[in-house]
Amino acid sequence: MTENYELKKENPNFVYAGFWIRFLAFIIDMAVVSAISSIIHRLIGSDMELGYDIWLYSVITIAVMILYFTLMTYFTNGQTLGKMMTNIRVVSLYGDKLTFGQVVSRETFGRYVQNKLMFLYVITAFAPKKQSLFDMLSDTAVIKIEPYNYVNLEIVTNITK
Repeated sequence: MTENYELKKENPNFVYAGFWIRFLAFIIDMAVVSAISSIIHRLIGSDMELGYDIWLYSVITIAVMILYFTLMTYFTNGQTLGKMMTNIRVVSLYGDKLTFGQVVSRETFGRYVQNKLMFLYVITAFAPKKQSLFDMLSDTAVIKIEPYNYVNLEIVTNITK
């Protein structure tokens, strides 16, 4: 089992999604989060300060963002609306279905921390597997979804020789 895991982790059969396509998906997702938050805000009415300069609308937006990214990623096989539109998805490096723990660590804790420290997103541009910090910590990656991505390139090379 350990050897199989290492093999899958070191020799994935897919193409990683780069920084810019992930950034586009994130912008689309944040537009969705903003729209949902605005609808909820309109239903509630006026904004109010909860104390310590924390406003209700900010709390609603953070809650919607965390729930949206976590639940969408878990229940739609690694995709949010932005990822669906850009044809990418989150996968487990184990090769199995994403676990709820992976999704929570990546989307809840990771997204919150990275949104507070935006420069952490730049790691994606330079990491070998194009992973963000929390992708690395949760053993996940974002891949492009295309039929040829699931064919091991070594096998294709050997077949054509």
